[in-house]
Amino acid sequence: MINYISKLEEILGKGRVKANFDLSPYLTLRTQTKVQYYFEAVTRRDLINAKIASLKLQLPLFIIGGGSNLAIIKKKLTGLTVRNKYIAKKIEPIDQNSVKLTVTSGYPVSKLAKELANAGYEGLEYHLGLPGTVGGAIYMNSKWTKPLSYVGDNLISATLLDSRGKLKRVDKNYFSFAYDQSILQKTKEIVLEATFKLKKTKAKKTKEHAAFSLNYRKETQPIGVFCSGCFFRNVDGVSAGKLIDQAGLKGKRIGKFHVSQKHANFIIHDGVGKAEDLKKLIKLIKSQVKTKFGVKLEEEVIII
Repeated sequence: MINYISKLEEILGKGRVKANFDLSPYLTLRTQTKVQYYFEAVTRRDLINAKIASLKLQLPLFIIGGGSNLAIIKKKLTGLTVRNKYIAKKIEPIDQNSVKLTVTSGYPVSKLAKELANAGYEGLEYHLGLPGTVGGAIYMNSKWTKPLSYVGDNLISATLLDSRGKLKRVDKNYFSFAYDQSILQKTKEIVLEATFKLKKTKAKKTKEHAAFSLNYRKETQPIGVFCSGCFFRNVDGVSAGKLIDQAGLKGKRIGKFHVSQKHANFIIHDGVGKAEDLKKLIKLIKSQVKTKFGVKLEEEVIII
């Protein structure tokens, strides 16, 4: 029988791999999940080595950033789970009016948005308050609606790790960005670093944008609770939250999971709930919206 811990540590470092690890504290929905093997990547080399290890040992590889936009229903994940803590950035001038930002995939989006807003660099400041990391935001092409803008809008290029563990440099067009979508959802490639072009402007302006978006989130979305973010995709421009609300499901509860009273596209987890109850609530929401409006809701969150 293969001693996977020792084999993983040969590649990832002595004492850096944990077995049967409780992942729930690192998930914003706080579902109860343990992972077979857990590793924190703090450098580019760590991420590359994790991919190499998974290929060499034929272990499934799962990477999380901020743990948002996820609903892990499985009680145990097999293989190697990597938490991306690769956090660094570099800002260089392009010309009098713009800068080039190179940022790593593990960088927290909200921290980045605040730092850029304070410096007067325009382009990502509306994402203040967004949970998750740069890698996850690119994977989902995270958006802001007032005015409509996407994380991918100002992207120039990125360095990816492909399915064979090889590095590749790609430009913005490669990602085929769309609403809540990027090519990464099909290729499962891993973002290492991303480069954005940002406009130089007055810090007062960018700080106002950032404050507006953060306040709007606080006013319209549940804050300080266990949730994964917006659960379902909007349908042809119609808010999924509005459909769920009009189906009479605000506040609907099954076990320790309920539909938020503040915004119906958020599912809140109270305490230690059962995965079966979450599955039942998701099924109920989809069923009632389909019955009332003839609309098939699709999950925005990644369900595992």
